[in-house]
Formats: sequence, C-alpha cells, structure tokens
Amino acid sequence: MSIFNPIHHYISITAFYALSLTEYDMHTHAHASCEIMYVTKGNCHIYVNHEEHRLEERQFIFLDSEVPHRLWVPKGSPCSLLNLEFCCQKEKTTLDLLEPRRESESFDRFCRSKKAIWVSNDTGNLGYSLKDLISQLEQKIPYSKDVHMSRKYTAPDADYLIRLLFFRTMLELSYCLLENTRATGTVYLKKATSYIAAHLTEDIRIPELAAYAGINKSYLQSLFNRHLHCTITDYVNRKRLEQAAFLLTNSSLSVTDIAFYAGYNSRQHFGSTFEKYYGSSPRAYRQLHEKKMETSTGHGQYTIREDGTWDTEPLE
Repeated sequence: MSIFNPIHHYISITAFYALSLTEYDMHTHAHASCEIMYVTKGNCHIYVNHEEHRLEERQFIFLDSEVPHRLWVPKGSPCSLLNLEFCCQKEKTTLDLLEPRRESESFDRFCRSKKAIWVSNDTGNLGYSLKDLISQLEQKIPYSKDVHMSRKYTAPDADYLIRLLFFRTMLELSYCLLENTRATGTVYLKKATSYIAAHLTEDIRIPELAAYAGINKSYLQSLFNRHLHCTITDYVNRKRLEQAAFLLTNSSLSVTDIAFYAGYNSRQHFGSTFEKYYGSSPRAYRQLHEKKMETSTGHGQYTIREDGTWDTEPLE
C-alpha cells in the first residue's frame, strides 16, 4: 500500500538486492511495495509512465506502490544498483513509520507530500544507509539460497539493528528529497542557465544540457517548472528572443542575420515567433526602440584654442 496512506504505517521489507548488472531489461510491472533504486556506479534507464529517467552515479528514484515501471541496463553500459522494496500495511510489525514521523519534520513532510515518483541526487548519506541496511538484511537471512547452509554469523539484536538502519534510510531519503532539493536545485539550475547563455546561437539539446548540469533531464525540467515557471524549451526561446531584441535596438545587423544569430533557421519563423512574444514584427520593434546614432555639430568642428576656449570652423 501507499506510504502516503496514514492508516498503513507498519512496514514489511519484501525484497532487496545489491548487484552489478552488465545487461538487464525488465518488463514493465507494478507491485504493492514501495521501491528505492540507487545507482552506485555506471548508469541505468528507468521508465515510469512512458517517461525515461536516466540515473547516474549517486542518483536514485523512489516509487510509491502500484507505480508501473521498467528498469533497463543496456549492453556495454554496466550499472551497480542498490534496491529496496517495502510494503506499508495495517498489520503490526517492528517497523512503525509513526516513530520517525514524530521525530523528523522532513520525513513527516515527505509522508504528507503524496508524490508517487521522486528522482533526485544523493546529497547526504542515503547510499551508505541503504548499503548498511541491505548488508544487515542479507546477514539476517537464515539460509543461503545458493549453498543451502546456515550463515555462520548473525549480529546480536539483528531486528533492532535493522529497525534503526531502516529508519536512518527513511530520514536520509526525506532529507535528499526535501531539505536539500531547493539549495542543490538552484545550483543545478544556475549551471544550466549559464550553459544556455553561452550557447544561445547553437542547437541546445536537453540531454546534453542535463549532463552538463550533472542531473537527469526529468529532474532538470522539474527545476525549470518549479523555479522559472516554464519548460526548458520555452526558456531557451525566450532568451533567444531577448537577445534578438537587444541586437535589433543596439546593432546594425539585418533582421535576417539577427534571426540566424538567435538560433532560428528561418526568418519567417523568427518573425512570427518574435511578434507573438513582443507584439510587433522585428522591423517595427527596431523602428520603435532603436537608439539613434544621428547627431550634429552644425556646419563644422569644434577645436580648442591655446587659451582653453573652444572655436568652431568648417571641417576641411
């Protein structure tokens, strides 16, 4: 059941793994468990609701229950992953989400967010928390599936230790998703907008822009929507039009040259887009706003005399 349903606040861990995959193609599926997939090395592709999320090292995705998803690790591009699945239920267990909700404001806010899909960077210690939890869970398993023999060592108070590690993982998760999202988001956004400003005359591709910023394209798009209230494409187009408007009023370049300089392959496309944004054609905008270079000193030039006064005489 959903982690955001306050009635189902007891947790059962249903699956986990720490694997290095050289190639993997999982079919699209959904399940009753919530899931965390964390990349420790390499990269992978996760498809959720027909949208692709490319996860790099120290990036992760959280999925609420019943969210259809698919994991793909292409051949020749290995990926190391940590994975944890847990089910939220009414039946009592030793893991009660009400405990961390009472103690952690960020985790409580996360539980009230009701956002089923989160993609983010590990800006804290989520990876280490998840690794320790998975390691302890593996030790607790009484029999090895491969060799069918009891494990030689099980930590004392294993259930209590797992409980602490699970709560730690939840706190690190909420910290990455909420507490640090705004601060780190503005850093990534600044890198992206700086790249756009430096490459306005070029073909700006969103995957390359996201790679430069150091995040996946879905997360970058969400930052533009949240902070700039527009899509990446709309932002690029607006900056190109602003650059074009500046050149129209501060240069003698032709409208055609300005169109190509602003990244438009067609003067007609540039003209129609410019008119939609500014309410007038490029030519009319130039006539209205251009800074005139015309001036006059009458019929001659001014020269300074030896006594410091100025005189005017015809220009020879």
